[in-house]
Amino acid sequence: MTALRMLLMVLLQAFILRDVTPFGEWTRPEWALWALLLVPPQASPFLKLLSGFAMGTGLDVALGTYGQHMVAATALGGALPALHRLFSPREGYEITDRPTLQDMGSSWLIGFTLIAAVLYHLVLMVVSNWYWQLLPSAILPSLTSAAFTTMCCVVLHMMVYTPDRRNPTH
Repeated sequence: MTALRMLLMVLLQAFILRDVTPFGEWTRPEWALWALLLVPPQASPFLKLLSGFAMGTGLDVALGTYGQHMVAATALGGALPALHRLFSPREGYEITDRPTLQDMGSSWLIGFTLIAAVLYHLVLMVVSNWYWQLLPSAILPSLTSAAFTTMCCVVLHMMVYTPDRRNPTH
């Protein structure tokens, strides 16, 4: 299911949502990031790294960005185990916990998504700029894009994971 969701989000971002930037380069959301952040905390670190690599490679092939998304998504995939440990509840994750609004709560979801999006966008900006003198001018757009990506991911969570769909008895 994770692979199918990731493929769908990569295709949506590449072919439909590619130019959705309401305020220009300052708000460039990475829609496919939502699928990568839905990899369960209990998954192996290798699966998280491989998922990041696959998502980034798919975006690069579809968008023609020559490895920029692959580097950023692989870096995030490698950092996901540490982020899951950093944001883990005091008693740890349950075997059935999914990184959704209903299972983990809004503060966990927003904090986790924001930190992951900041990491992704910063790596993406570093890789795409290459010149150290251009990096200071790329920090603020990457932070605003990360905030916008977080908002888009939370909206996607609210659209897809409703309480009625998770527990049909209520």
